[in-house]
Amino acid sequence: MTHSKFSRRQFLQVTGSALGVSLLAACAPPPGSAPAPAASGGAAPSAMASVSEDNPLWIIVNQDFHPDYNAFIRKHIEDFAKEKNWPMELADMAGFVAGGAAIQKIAAAVSAGDPPDALMHNISTVQMKALGTLENVSDIVEGNVAQYGDVAPLMRKQTYVEDGFYAVPFHGRAGGGYARNDLFEAKGIDLNKIRLYDDLREACLAVSDPSKEMFGWGNTINRSGDGNTMIYRVLAGWGSKWTDETGQYVTMDTQETIDAINWIKETYSDPKWQPMLPPGILSWTDPSNNEAYLAGKVAYTQNAGTVLAKAYFDKNPVAEKTIFHLMCGGPKVPEFNGQGSQNFMLIKGGKNPDAARELIKSFFVEETMNAAFTNARAYAIPSYEKMWDWPIIKDTPQSIAVKPSALDPSAYNGLGWPGPDTPQIASIDIEGIPADMVAAVMTNQSTPEEAVKAAYKRSVEIFKQFGAPGEK
Repeated sequence: MTHSKFSRRQFLQVTGSALGVSLLAACAPPPGSAPAPAASGGAAPSAMASVSEDNPLWIIVNQDFHPDYNAFIRKHIEDFAKEKNWPMELADMAGFVAGGAAIQKIAAAVSAGDPPDALMHNISTVQMKALGTLENVSDIVEGNVAQYGDVAPLMRKQTYVEDGFYAVPFHGRAGGGYARNDLFEAKGIDLNKIRLYDDLREACLAVSDPSKEMFGWGNTINRSGDGNTMIYRVLAGWGSKWTDETGQYVTMDTQETIDAINWIKETYSDPKWQPMLPPGILSWTDPSNNEAYLAGKVAYTQNAGTVLAKAYFDKNPVAEKTIFHLMCGGPKVPEFNGQGSQNFMLIKGGKNPDAARELIKSFFVEETMNAAFTNARAYAIPSYEKMWDWPIIKDTPQSIAVKPSALDPSAYNGLGWPGPDTPQIASIDIEGIPADMVAAVMTNQSTPEEAVKAAYKRSVEIFKQFGAPGEK
C-alpha cells in the first residue's frame, strides 16, 4: 500500500491540528556532564560543497527531559560542525510538543521547499514517510548492524517501512514500570514476580497510606501519552486487538474489549481501590505522574526512563530506591513488550544531505555511544544487540533490567499490535478514540458495549479514509 499522496483531510488526521515548535539558542553543557568525544575524519567533497553561509547545515533535535543528555547531544553536533568548518543552524523541538504537531511542522517545511537537513526525534517514522518527508537511510542502519548487531525488534518495526529503513535508531528510550522498591519490600512484596495487573493493583493497594500522602497507583487513564499507555496495555492484556496482523482491518468490537473496559472502570471507581489512587489522577496529564513520583507521593508509575534519570540528575533520594519493573499484562496475554527508540531522520529536500549523513554517522562510534549512555544512564539503552554487553549498560542495574523488554520478539507497538504501524492506526491514536471510549464509560455516558460500538464505527471510517478496508 502506498501512502505518498494524502488529501488535506488525511494530512490533518495523521499530523493533528496543533502546531508548536520552539527554536532555542544552543546552551553550554552543565557541570558534570560527560564530554562529547571530538569528531574525526575529513568531510566528503560533496558535503563540503553543499554547506555554505547561504545553505547552513540545519539540524533539529528533540529537547528531552534530561538536561545532561540534551547538552551532550548539542555539544557533539556543534563540535562536529565546527571541526568541519560548516555553518550550522541547530534548533530544539520542545519535548512536550505532541508528535503530531512536530510532524506537521516538518511536513509543512518540506512542502514549502525549505526543510531542515536532519531531525533527531522519536516521532512516528511511518507517519513521516506517509507524508513524503523522509529519505531512505538503510545504508547507515545496515552499517551499524554490521558493527553492533541487529536492531531491537520494536525499533526495527517502527523504523523499517515498506522497502527499507527511513530512520536510524540511535538508542532505545527506556520505558516501563518504575517502583519504590523499599516500600514494596517492607510489605514483603517481590515486584519482579508480579506479572499481571490484577496482582499489581493488589500490591499497590498494600503499600498505600493516604494519611501519609503515599499512594500506590500512579497510572492515569486520562487522555495523554501515559494514559494511552495504560489503556492500550489493559486492552492487549485482556485479549483485545484494535487491528489485525495486517493492519488493514478493525477488530476491536469484541467481548475482550468490553472486559478490559470493565476492569478499568472497576479500578478507578470501586471504593476498594480508592486508597491507592492519588487525588486528581483522572485529570492527570503527562508530567503529573513524574511530578508525583519524584515528590515521593506515589509508589508505582509507568513512564519513560526520564523519570529515573531526572531523579539521578537532581540527586533525588528516590533514585536509589527505584527499580525498573517490566510492565504487566492481563489474563489473556500476560507478556508483550518492546522499547521504542530515539532516531535520526534524513529529511527529503534538505539542502545538505551528504553533510547530514556524515553527522548522523559520527554518533555511531563506540566512544560517542558510551558518552550518550553515560549522560542518560538508566534512560538511554541500546538499539543494537551487541551494545547490551558494554559495561556502561550491563553494570547499571536499571539499564540491564530493560533488556528483556527491548529484545522481546513480540515487538509490542501499542494500539497497532500485533500489526505494523500504519497511518490509520496513528490517526486513531491522535484522535484519542480509545481514551474517548474509556471516558464515555467512566462518566456513565455510555455502557461498555455502546462505547465499543461507537469506537469501532469511528475507527472503520478512519481506516477507509486511508484506503484500508476497515472491515470484512
